[in-house]
Amino acid sequence: MVPALDWQAAKEIARSQLDMFHDLSERINLTPDDRRRALNLNERDWWAWQAFLSNGPVPAQPPLPEMVRRLGHVAFNLTLVGKGVHRFT
Repeated sequence: MVPALDWQAAKEIARSQLDMFHDLSERINLTPDDRRRALNLNERDWWAWQAFLSNGPVPAQPPLPEMVRRLGHVAFNLTLVGKGVHRFT
């Protein structure tokens, strides 16, 4: 059985995934509003996650595991778009 990650490690993973998401988004010229919509976040949650990226507290919504899942899914799709393959599921 895989040991559970501690909370600090989980936060750092989420920050690195969010940073990678922004890097990929910049490469294909997504606006901040397009990024927010890609992650299915409202304005309040978007800004809370941006503050988290700058060492702010973990936002309540969506929960950390859900946000990491969203980031992975959208980052995968952005990678495909960047390579010229269009697949959004």
